[in-house]
Amino acid sequence: MKAFLNLFQIVPSQNPDDNRRRSLLNIFLVGLMAIALILVVLILFSLGLEGVVIDELLFLLVLTAVFFLLAFGIALLNHYRPGSLPAWFFLLLLLTAISFSDTPQEVVDGRSIYLFTLPILIASFVLFPLASFAFAGLSSLAILILTFYGDLGLVNLIGMVGFFAIAFVAWLASNNMETALRDLRALNRELDRRVEDRTRELAEALAREVVEAGKNQAILEGIADGVIVFDANQTMIVANPSVCRLLEMGRADLLGKTIGQFSELPLLSKEDSQKMQGWLARPNETLLSGRLLWGQKTLSVTTAAVTTPVGMPIGTVAVFRDFTKEAEVEQMKNTFVAIVSHELRTPLNAILAYSEMLQGEVYGPINPKQANAATRIYSNAQRLLGMVSDLLDQARLEAGKLKIEVAEFQVLELADAVQGVMEKSARDKGLDLKIVVEPDAPVAVWGDSHRCQQILINLVNNAVKFTEAGEVGVRIRKAGDRHWAIHVSDTGPGIPEKALPYIFETFRQVDGVTTRQHGGVGLGLSIVKRLVELMGGTVSVSSQVKQGTTFVVTLPVKPSGTNNEEIKS
Repeated sequence: MKAFLNLFQIVPSQNPDDNRRRSLLNIFLVGLMAIALILVVLILFSLGLEGVVIDELLFLLVLTAVFFLLAFGIALLNHYRPGSLPAWFFLLLLLTAISFSDTPQEVVDGRSIYLFTLPILIASFVLFPLASFAFAGLSSLAILILTFYGDLGLVNLIGMVGFFAIAFVAWLASNNMETALRDLRALNRELDRRVEDRTRELAEALAREVVEAGKNQAILEGIADGVIVFDANQTMIVANPSVCRLLEMGRADLLGKTIGQFSELPLLSKEDSQKMQGWLARPNETLLSGRLLWGQKTLSVTTAAVTTPVGMPIGTVAVFRDFTKEAEVEQMKNTFVAIVSHELRTPLNAILAYSEMLQGEVYGPINPKQANAATRIYSNAQRLLGMVSDLLDQARLEAGKLKIEVAEFQVLELADAVQGVMEKSARDKGLDLKIVVEPDAPVAVWGDSHRCQQILINLVNNAVKFTEAGEVGVRIRKAGDRHWAIHVSDTGPGIPEKALPYIFETFRQVDGVTTRQHGGVGLGLSIVKRLVELMGGTVSVSSQVKQGTTFVVTLPVKPSGTNNEEIKS
């Protein structure tokens, strides 16, 4: 049975057009053979009925059986012999069968004339597109022969013209199909070529990746810094020998741990554990770093997201470095700075007090030169006291001893306080200081009012210091449902784009040195950034050279979980 079905399903041919045409011929043959079988069944059923002409039915039965056998023979020929010969046999057989399928009158000009359209339509698909015109001509010839030999009168010219019209439509459809198939084969050949080229390129790239992976593994094993990598499921998949030595743990004890399990190791304090988990669990942030205590060691940790070339995060990498000695030196430096700064405040406050007393003529009248000298003493001592205060705040921030006192305060009071402190400095330089509290700004917020005032004064003081003409503006507004924002803008010289990334670093100024024109040690913006972050906010800057600079501080209206609490740096 399977071999029988293969005669109609499998057509062995190396030529795709020949294969397609012979397969279509098989489909037509199977259809006609099925019709013949149905006709045989109907004839056999009719033999038992009364009033039928047995001789006619038997003749029709014989003709149907002969047609079936001829169709089966053509199918065998089509299976074993390539080319168009089986199709010609089939179409001529079909044309002959149609010519004798009914009375001459019905075939020429009656109910059976439409059957001639079958070989016309089929010819263009199982032979070639123009073959439809050939069978339109053969069909017309059959009409002429039947008309003359049957003495039927006028020739059916309309029917013959219709044959050629149908042949044209069949040719058009078949020709378009073959053109599309040729284009498709050309496209497939091009795609095959591209696939081969791409496969070869991928094989070469894979070979290069294998070599590169070997190099990377050698580098990873040899570097002094400890490296661990977590995959997208937050499971550790890489731990180099350096991190094992640094953490004093075996590789087998580290690999397979989740971020949560690694962050809860007993050598970490609860606070450092939370920091570690926060750094490692945020692969969407490009870079996070900080320090933590690991037993008796101080470790510097830098984490970053591992991403695909299109930016999709697939894990997190963390680099550990032993920072113990540097931390000890830094602590000594911070302690020294804090002590010196604290000790300098007392004599500076005395200088300020005595200079104020001289200006107030507490010790008797003074002449204009003496008054000018006292004013200069007061101004420079105040500037020096500001530097000392900044150094002391920086030392406290580095030592983690600066406290944020969280309480509710009025935004208008903050604006008034800054206006009172900075208005004279701005007026002395001929600048307009405009502080605007927008109508949508919150009336009261939670935070450290003293530190908020320090942040705002630092920013306004910077703006006044670097602006020679124009104005300094402060705008306080609502920034979403849970935040408020402070904009400090000026009309000064602006900040070059290349300097924007480092202006919040300690002891950094735009020109790289402590300028004689403006003074300062480069701590103001660093302190602003640290204080803002301690209060759960962010600070950003935008600037254009010769047009001015704008700083934007965004703070929460009420830090989550705080209510008259202290936050330590």
